[in-house]
Amino acid sequence: MERIERYRELAKVSRSGAITRRYFATNAFDGTLTIVGLVLGSYFALILNPMTIVRAGIGACIAMMFSGFAGTYFAERQIQRDQLQELEKAMLRKLDKTLPNRASNFVIITSAIVDGVAPLTTGLVCLIPIMATTLGIITLNLAVIISIIIGLITLFLLGFYIGKVARTNPWVLGLQTFFIGIGTAIAIIIIQITI
Repeated sequence: MERIERYRELAKVSRSGAITRRYFATNAFDGTLTIVGLVLGSYFALILNPMTIVRAGIGACIAMMFSGFAGTYFAERQIQRDQLQELEKAMLRKLDKTLPNRASNFVIITSAIVDGVAPLTTGLVCLIPIMATTLGIITLNLAVIISIIIGLITLFLLGFYIGKVARTNPWVLGLQTFFIGIGTAIAIIIIQITI
C-alpha cells in the first residue's frame, strides 16, 4: 500500500496522467493502423497462409513496442532533464534525490512503458481473428473482414477517448479516426489492385 501511495504522489506531482494518455492514444492508433495495413496488404498480395500473416503481425507489434518504448524514453528523458535543469536554475540548487527528480524519472518510465505497450496491445487484438484461422475456427476471408472491423472499432474508440480527454466532442473525433481507418483501407486496396 505504501508503494502505491508513493506512485500516486509521483503521478500527481509529475502530472504523468496527461502525458501517458497522449502517448497511449497516439501509439495505439499507430499499432491498429499498422496491423490493419499488414492484414489487408498480405491478403491482397495473396499471402493466404494465416500463420505467415500472424508471424509478420507479431513481428510488427514487437518492433512497434520497442520503437515506442525507446523513442519515448529518450525523448521524454531529454524533455524532463531540460525542465529539471530550469527548475534547478530557478531554485539555485541541485534537485538530486528530491521529489521533483523522482517525479521526473517516474514520468519518463511510465510514458515509455505505456508507449510501448499500446501498439502491442491494439495490434495483437486486431490479429486475433487471423490467429483463430490457424486453429481452423474461421476461414481466412472471414478473419480478414473481422480483423478490419476490430481495427475500425478500435480507431473509433481511440478517437472517442481522445475527445473525452480533450473535452471536445468525442463522437466527432471518434468518427474522424474511424474514417481515417476507412481511408487507409481503401488506399491499401487501390494500391494492391493497381500494382
